[in-house]
Amino acid sequence: MWGFLLTVAVYIGCKKITQKRWLSKVPVILLAAGILIAFILVCHTSYESYNESACWITWILGPATVAFAWPLSQNLSVLKRNKRAVYGGLLFSCLCTIGLTYLLGRFFHAENPVIFSMLPKSVTTPAAVEISKDLGGIPELTACLVVLTGLLGGLTAHGLFKFLHIRSHAAIGVSIGATSHVLGTSKCAEKHKEKQMVLSTLALIIMALLTALAAPHVVALLEKLCN
Repeated sequence: MWGFLLTVAVYIGCKKITQKRWLSKVPVILLAAGILIAFILVCHTSYESYNESACWITWILGPATVAFAWPLSQNLSVLKRNKRAVYGGLLFSCLCTIGLTYLLGRFFHAENPVIFSMLPKSVTTPAAVEISKDLGGIPELTACLVVLTGLLGGLTAHGLFKFLHIRSHAAIGVSIGATSHVLGTSKCAEKHKEKQMVLSTLALIIMALLTALAAPHVVALLEKLCN
C-alpha cells in the first residue's frame, strides 16, 4: 500500500504548504500531482506499480459516487425553485459538451478511445471514469482531463463572469457545476458564495447523471452521421 500512503501523505503536505500566502493560488491537487510524478520519474518506478499500490484511492471513487445522493436530497427545495434554469441549462450543456467534443475529436483525427476518454471531461471524476469505461475510453486519461478541466474552470470562471457582468448566483452556480464539477464548486466555497455552492453541487450531480444516460446514445447517433 505504499502508493496509497504516499499519495495521502503528499496531499496532506501540499494542503499545508498552500496555506502559505505566496502559494495560496496554487491548486493543491496540481502541486500534489507534480510531486508524485517527480517521485515516480526520479525513483524509476513504473506507473503500473504505483497504480496497483494506490488502487484503494480508485476504489473509494465508487462509494463517493453514491454519496452524491446526500447533498441532492438535502437541497431539493433549491432545485425546485430553480428547476427551469437547472434542467434546461444542464441538458443543453450536456448535449453540447458531448457533441462538440466528439466532432472536434473526429475533425483532428483522434482515435476513438481518445475521443471517448474526452467526452466526460466535464463530469466529476468518480462518474467520469465509469462513463469512460462503458464507452471504451481510457480511464486514466479521462481522470487527467477531468482534473485539467476543473482546474481551468476553477481558476478562470469567476473572473470571466465578472468580465461579462453576470451577477446571477443561480446562473454562475449552474454553469460552474456543469463544466468545472468539484474543483469549480470548491472555489465557490472559498469565496463564501453559498447559493452558488449549493447550485453548483446540484449541477455537477445532475450533469453526471445526464452524461451517463445520454453519452452512449449521442455517440451512436453521431457515429452513424459521420460514417
